[in-house]
Amino acid sequence: MKKYSFFIGIAFCVMLFFSCATLDTFTSKIPSATAASKGYPTPESYDEAYSYRTDIPYKNMQTLLKDKKLDSLRANNAQGYVKQVCETISASAENDFEKVKMAHDFLCMLISYDAKNFWAGTVPDQEYPSVLKTKTAVCEGYANTFKKFCDTLNIPCQKITGYARGVGTSLLGEAKPTESNHAWNIVKINDAWYLVDCTWDSGHMEGKSSKQDYNTDWLFLKPEHFIYTHFPDSKKNQLLESPLSEAEFSQLPDLRPKFFTATESAESFAKLNKVENAYSFSYVANTDYELSFQLIDTATNAQVKNCDFVKSDDDKKQALFSFPKAGVYSIRIFYRKTGAKMALSCGEFLVEASSASSVRYPTTFSSSAKNLKIISPIEMPLEKGKSYTFSVHVDNKKFVTVICGKEFIQLENNGNGTFSGEISIAQNLKQVTLSVSDSPKGNFESIAIYTVK
Repeated sequence: MKKYSFFIGIAFCVMLFFSCATLDTFTSKIPSATAASKGYPTPESYDEAYSYRTDIPYKNMQTLLKDKKLDSLRANNAQGYVKQVCETISASAENDFEKVKMAHDFLCMLISYDAKNFWAGTVPDQEYPSVLKTKTAVCEGYANTFKKFCDTLNIPCQKITGYARGVGTSLLGEAKPTESNHAWNIVKINDAWYLVDCTWDSGHMEGKSSKQDYNTDWLFLKPEHFIYTHFPDSKKNQLLESPLSEAEFSQLPDLRPKFFTATESAESFAKLNKVENAYSFSYVANTDYELSFQLIDTATNAQVKNCDFVKSDDDKKQALFSFPKAGVYSIRIFYRKTGAKMALSCGEFLVEASSASSVRYPTTFSSSAKNLKIISPIEMPLEKGKSYTFSVHVDNKKFVTVICGKEFIQLENNGNGTFSGEISIAQNLKQVTLSVSDSPKGNFESIAIYTVK
């Protein structure tokens, strides 16, 4: 079996869906997984399973990993080690979901991805005794070891092989999904089958090194979301009522689990979307989440700035993109939860533009502003001698100011968090800054910068 791919990681996670249509969930064109799925019945509801997708490991598993007496068995008596760990799991778990999650947590924290041997092409034995002895594995070793734990816990489990959009793959010139490069598992709980990928839940790759980064993104993930990144060798292992063909999978964008967590619904689109010089799609973000985007010129692998903007209209948002020249662009999607310092990757799709656009969007900044919406203007450059209506919505700031050189112009507070005003662009200006503050002479936080021509 060929060496298997590891999670490509936080830096570059890839993106999105079939042809543009009305606002709809991304799963609308993906066959659902139902109890009628051939061979592997799936649950009618994922509510119970999803209650375990907490991104927080069980404390008893963290404690068990520190047990020096138990750890002495790991290298010398793998069978005894697994037995003792599983006895602890069985004694504390209230149901089979907890048993599976505890086994998942234990292995995702114990085992590190074997990046050194993966890149060297010298992957060693991936059976569970070797994995436990070295505490390293590629995906086959994770899947084998997880299955051993499930077998010991009397949880039906199978190892699945197939193609996955992990390290070494790209939407641009993607390899054929018939070429197997990954391994994961399916488990049976309460007469229904669920998908699990311990490899991708254990961490991610940074360059050619692996980093432990426990999460539950791929634990019990719905099949209609799992299919965006994993294409099993056997169609029945998709756990979909109507499995996708290779051609159908190849048209899907690369979407990660957090994309579905961060959005309630989104306008569908393909892996590659052909346009003239602009593109847009609408979505509804879940409470406490926001999406941002990054445009990459695939010819140079350089980021293209001021060519993307998120326009807000109540709960509905519209992602706008303009393209400075003809070519193929990668649009990378990032999510950020309220209070988080960093935005993390959750998807990617491609756009092929046939011509250039002169439209640019203002440079925007993260700030302490809540429910911030820049209503107008949203395009630049602004023209000297022209007047523009500046309009902003923000919930927790008392003042919105337009800074034109040395002149500070406060927008009128219209109530309900909306501020607006007519601003004339002077001939000597090169840029205009939009800012918010709590007092008229307080600290101003920049939220957008417009260039002037």
